[in-house]
Amino acid sequence: MWTACGGTCASAWSGHAGAGSEARPLAGLTISPRIGLATLRTGLFTVLVVLVACSPASGPTAPSTSTAATGTAFTVRSSGPSGTAAAPTPPAGSDVEGSIESGGIKRTYVLHLPPASTRLQPTPLVAAFHGWPMSATRLADVTHLAAVADAHGFAVLFPQGYGDSWSVPGGLATPAHEAGIDDVAFARDLLDAVGPTYQIDSSRVVATGISNGGHLVEALACALADHLMGIVPVAAPLRPAGPAGCRPSRSVSVLEIFGSDDLDGAAFPDTLSFWAATDKCPSGSVENHLPDTVDDGTTVAITSFTGCASGTEVTGYLVIGGGHAWPGGRPLGSADEFGRTSREFDASELIWEFLSRHS
Repeated sequence: MWTACGGTCASAWSGHAGAGSEARPLAGLTISPRIGLATLRTGLFTVLVVLVACSPASGPTAPSTSTAATGTAFTVRSSGPSGTAAAPTPPAGSDVEGSIESGGIKRTYVLHLPPASTRLQPTPLVAAFHGWPMSATRLADVTHLAAVADAHGFAVLFPQGYGDSWSVPGGLATPAHEAGIDDVAFARDLLDAVGPTYQIDSSRVVATGISNGGHLVEALACALADHLMGIVPVAAPLRPAGPAGCRPSRSVSVLEIFGSDDLDGAAFPDTLSFWAATDKCPSGSVENHLPDTVDDGTTVAITSFTGCASGTEVTGYLVIGGGHAWPGGRPLGSADEFGRTSREFDASELIWEFLSRHS
């Protein structure tokens, strides 16, 4: 297990037992801070999620890096026998573009760190997985998670999928899946690399994702429960049988967000039932509705299972009239193609509330 820690996180963090498309090895962890996720925006939405095995036993080491904001260079070197990288102090509200090697392939990510004035220590983390086809920076733009993180003091990790997609066990035939990518292993390797370097609170890590990324997040809850406090899949209901062979090592809290007009909307109750059974929640749920405050053609029904194993919860937000969307975020495309994007609540703020409830 990771250990929650303060200023000594880099030495206290412990590893766990156990792609970008550029398939050349890169030893260790490479990072390069930049200011503002707005500078990272990509163009229009294109089509979703990926992970690969082979976590370095000795921990990440980092070659030299440079800041795009000032053009000055600094070097991050191993801080001790463990091989854990010493962390630079990035500018306030900064983005770090980095890469690791996982499964023999160079994989990339963007890490957003909140300003020092709001940053919690140790720092909670939200790992956000894009859809297919989509990019890490496009998801950052759609969700405005960085702005929410700056306000509340948590970090956001945006991994980049292989071929703008993820390989989900038993899932769609995405480019990552067809290439044999192990994205569960990539997620583990990335969390193990980034966590100690940036003093992340390992007891407060939530994984979220939309569509293909949301399905990956559900697979992570099954396989990497020891790395996660909870998951927030968006627009990604499970198939009726649930993930094949899902046996989490511990219970994790689940917040599901789904639009009734999205594909397979009927699977949403089955998804909640699956996680309620997995988390050993008492029978019976509580039903509520959010006040209908915005005239956007959507309303929100909430289903809650509480009193689950180890203090976990299973909660579902069903956006009635909502489409394939991130509520409160930018639309993924036209309403004709993706359906309505609800303004009744902000999914990014809701993720922070969810994380805060289990701190």
